[in-house]
Amino acid sequence: MASPTARRKLGIELKGLREAAGLNIDQAATAAGISDSHLSRMERGRVGVRPLTLRALLQSYGAGAEDTDRLAKIAADTTRRGDRGWWQPYAASISEKYASLIAFESEATSIKAFGSMIVPGLLQTEDYARALLQRGPVRLKTDEIATRVEVRTARQAILDQPDPPSLWIILDEGVVRRVVGGPEVMRRQLLHLVDIAARPDVDLQVIPYAVGAHAGTLGPLVILGFPEGDDVVYCETYAGDLYPEAVASYGDVFNRLAQDALSVDNSLEMLRAAAEGMT
Repeated sequence: MASPTARRKLGIELKGLREAAGLNIDQAATAAGISDSHLSRMERGRVGVRPLTLRALLQSYGAGAEDTDRLAKIAADTTRRGDRGWWQPYAASISEKYASLIAFESEATSIKAFGSMIVPGLLQTEDYARALLQRGPVRLKTDEIATRVEVRTARQAILDQPDPPSLWIILDEGVVRRVVGGPEVMRRQLLHLVDIAARPDVDLQVIPYAVGAHAGTLGPLVILGFPEGDDVVYCETYAGDLYPEAVASYGDVFNRLAQDALSVDNSLEMLRAAAEGMT
């Protein structure tokens, strides 16, 4: 699998050089002999960049030898098969877009996630994750479930690294009330959320039923932030995992969800009470 983080880094650099050269998408694409839509996908990190295309772009941008050599090395990563991430041994068991999410998570400095029906994967206990997969939309064999639980659990290691990403989680109350895996599994999951929320770099809020309809009724989403900008949005659907291009609009959705949610303290009070109710 080509490196999604390399594609993203190269796209940011190419966009910066194009803008510094005073060229718009149409002008740059014409100079490189490609379509404007293809160049747009390159700048958003959606596709890799071939050497000839890169050379044509950099020439039209007036890039120097040092930038050309440096970007050529990054471009090689965007088209090379194989990824050095810890998830590579699981490549046959997970989709390429899910692997991209894991790669983006590993480099993100902030993660905002909204859970509309279930706890987001980064905060799931093993038993909760296993129960979800056993009853999920895709029928999986026992060994397939075990592998997916293992991957989901391994993803959570980023929360324990020396400089973890800031985490802002918003849950619909239905996530709290839906008993997944039985009362004891759910009780431990809720207490795990309480423990995670106690960390200084984590904010967790719950949107109560009383709010009624809210901005997140279309489903879950994850917004991954990076220090150089160009956030990435991940949405999970029945048809597949998508990276929408209207990142700003999803940021607005998340902010509206935060406004409808309970405060952090009141949210934790709800989680504790729900956990007690599971005994």
